[in-house]
Amino acid sequence: MGYFVTDRIGLIIAALNTATFITLVYAFLKAVEERSGLLHVLEKVYGPLLAPARRILPKWKIDLAAIILAALLQLVALGIRRYWF
Repeated sequence: MGYFVTDRIGLIIAALNTATFITLVYAFLKAVEERSGLLHVLEKVYGPLLAPARRILPKWKIDLAAIILAALLQLVALGIRRYWF
C-alpha cells in the first residue's frame, strides 16, 4: 500500500496511524511538559479511554497506558493490512 488513501481500508489504516501518532504525542507531552494547552485537550479525549488501564498499570513518569494503546492500534492496523492486502 502506498502513501495515498485509495479505498475504505486505506482510510481506516490512515485513521489508525493518525490515532497512534496522536497517542504518542500525548504520551510524550505527559512525560515532558505538564502545562501544555495541547496536553489538556488530549487529556479530555484520551483520559477516559486510558483510565481503566491506568488503574492496573504502575504509575511512572511515562504513561504506559498510552504506549500500550499505541501498540494496540498498530497491531490492529497490521492485522487489517495482512487480512485485506
